[in-house]
Amino acid sequence: MPDIQTMPDAPPPPERFCRMCGWDGDTFWEDGWPTSAICDCCGSEAGIGDMGAEPGSWGGVRGLHDFRGWWIGHGAQWWRPRSKPQDWDVLQQVMNIPAPWRTPPPPAADREQRVLERAVSGSLGTETVCRICGLTGPSFWRDGMPTETLCPSCGSQSGIDDLGHPADEETMRAIRTRRGYWVALAAPWSDPAARPAGWDVLEQLGAIPSAWR
Repeated sequence: MPDIQTMPDAPPPPERFCRMCGWDGDTFWEDGWPTSAICDCCGSEAGIGDMGAEPGSWGGVRGLHDFRGWWIGHGAQWWRPRSKPQDWDVLQQVMNIPAPWRTPPPPAADREQRVLERAVSGSLGTETVCRICGLTGPSFWRDGMPTETLCPSCGSQSGIDDLGHPADEETMRAIRTRRGYWVALAAPWSDPAARPAGWDVLEQLGAIPSAWR
């Protein structure tokens, strides 16, 4: 019998949405290769900031969440401000990011390990602003110790989900990654009834102390 020639795999469709922020102003990947396009919105470059990510797994997309968490924690500044639409909505834009690049959930926290890590975690003393999302109100840390308060906005728990040290890049990456993941889901409130009327995510994020950005 003659050899049966298998059809080559079809190339993936072009990616017209930035994997970081969902901006749709360019073609970022084509035929499975980056175009080196620089996003007008977040400033990431296809094939540099988003290279090596594996969609559908937390380990494969956490680098995207890390960059997004840093970017939005610093006010979601536009790389090319002239491209910013007049009615721009960051939460609406991030929903353009295909689900495999933004929705794989983080692994469950190892509570015992996190408790042990508290001894080397940094603190600003008494902290009434969520390190992840900037919500102001509850005491998340008191006298340098976490209160284990659940944030009604992003749902993170102080002393479990927000451990870090401002001088340590790896622990800061963990904080920014959780922030980027929350924003990628359109910043849902853990307690929707607590969400104020006219709530603005960027205004809230602006309250995060610079040490935790």
